[in-house]
Amino acid sequence: MYNFKHYLQSRSVSFIIISSCVTIVLVLVISILFATFASFSSTTREAVSVQTQELSSQIVYNYENYLNSTINLSNIVQTDIDQYDLEISNEALAFSSYLAEIIHLNSDILKIAVYDYDTGRCYASSDLEEMGLKLDDHDLSWFLGAIADPTVHMYSIPYTEGGEYKMNISKLINMQNNSALGVLKIEISFFNFINLVERSKLGEGGHINIIDPEYNVVYTSLPGGVGEVEVEVMKQIILGSRNVFLDGHNMTVNVDTLANTKWRICVFINIDQLNVIQQSFLITIVVVSLLVLLIGLLLFVFASRLITGPLKQLETAMWSIEKSDYFRTEEVELIASKEVAALTRRFNKMMIKISELMERVVTEQNAQRKSELKALQSQINPHFLYNTLDSIIWLVENNKNIEANEMVVALSRLFRISISGDREVITVRDEIEHVRNYLLIQTIRYTNAFDYTFDVDEAALEIKTMKLVLQPLVENCIYHGMKNRIDPGHICISARIEGDYLLLSVSDNGYGIRQETIDKLYLSFKDSTVSDSVGLKNIYHRVMIYYGGNAEMKIESVLDEGTTITIKEPLNRNENTRDTSA
Repeated sequence: MYNFKHYLQSRSVSFIIISSCVTIVLVLVISILFATFASFSSTTREAVSVQTQELSSQIVYNYENYLNSTINLSNIVQTDIDQYDLEISNEALAFSSYLAEIIHLNSDILKIAVYDYDTGRCYASSDLEEMGLKLDDHDLSWFLGAIADPTVHMYSIPYTEGGEYKMNISKLINMQNNSALGVLKIEISFFNFINLVERSKLGEGGHINIIDPEYNVVYTSLPGGVGEVEVEVMKQIILGSRNVFLDGHNMTVNVDTLANTKWRICVFINIDQLNVIQQSFLITIVVVSLLVLLIGLLLFVFASRLITGPLKQLETAMWSIEKSDYFRTEEVELIASKEVAALTRRFNKMMIKISELMERVVTEQNAQRKSELKALQSQINPHFLYNTLDSIIWLVENNKNIEANEMVVALSRLFRISISGDREVITVRDEIEHVRNYLLIQTIRYTNAFDYTFDVDEAALEIKTMKLVLQPLVENCIYHGMKNRIDPGHICISARIEGDYLLLSVSDNGYGIRQETIDKLYLSFKDSTVSDSVGLKNIYHRVMIYYGGNAEMKIESVLDEGTTITIKEPLNRNENTRDTSA
């Protein structure tokens, strides 16, 4: 992410504008393209699916309607046969005439005959010449099938005879008022089946298969017959529909049962046109998208040049001023948009203002930096001196002259560092020595009130640090943490190096500070209107000024356990650090 951001920052405004706009438009165009194509494909697939299912349903309906008419005819014949005694020749002849009339009214029926269950002799037939004859052994599948399952009509596999494409429908029936059994045979023309197939618009390669429960092909409209691959497809589908790729064509295969039979009808419908439509639509929207993208790119280039052209002229003027050996003002005149023209005017005014303020700002900044440090130093020194002299007066008043003498000596050593010229930086060793003298003074004043220890890394002793940063912290410990304690207190002063920072800290085992008080102290560091803890505030400002903000003061405290204040200073001042030595 950082590398990408850095890459963008290194590019021109024109590049960013064009690339951003093109990216946005490209994403939108691609999203719309995919969404539109997906929606179109889904809609067309659904429409084709509905259309193919309706076509398949219509084909099945036509076949079933055709077969049902034959079943109805069979039921009528079975009902009427009880009116005749076929054992009597006249009755049999009358019934045969009745069958012949039925054929005369229905051109799809080729022959209707009734055969004896036991002997296979023809009782009655629409073909009078067949009456009284027995069945030959040529093909008795329709006869044996009807006997094997008397509950349903038996449909034979279509066959060709005498140039006619035929199919037999047979049924075991009761005769002579249920006193005898017979087999009814209705021979129908399969020509209408073929006509139904030819009238169905199944597309190139589309066809219809009729299969029995063992997947034997009863009928197929394919001229070359059904292959093994196609049989496997029908076995996988069983019932329902599926899209398959067969013989170079995309097909929707719908498999359904034919009522009153054990057959299934498989309708193969060509849907290649769907792919052609989808490809044509895809090409169209891609071409339109490219045209939109191209027009958008030209508009983006034109717009970016309107914006960046005047900016480049302004940049050229700035570069001309930059390469000059001396600062000079040069008024820039541009014909540009409202915003860029306003920017140009502000630039011209800025050059004039910079010329007027440059020297004064440099002078004032140097003076201000030095005065800030001096002012902060002057706030601490009187504060410390007052407390020290107060301690000496207290010793003299109590006739403790030896201790007073030690305090005066320690005070002189303190001021040797405090007033050491304009030096604001001393070694950690000198700062520790300064604190040690201060603690000597305070332990004389507060006898047995507290003790102290030093925990200083040898590597930190020669590190440079701000002068008089630890002593005010120790003073806070004594006056706010140790004062009025019943048991002796303890103060620990430490200095250590951690990474690229010097850590100076002062800890005590005093009463501690509440968190809301700590928050208020932090607020006083930032807000000049809050005057809490002048000593800590002065230290904070001195350190922050000297190190250019690259420092930290941290206050940690636990009630009734103690407080630790840590100053974190960088070992090397960065380039933004103010130089107060001038």
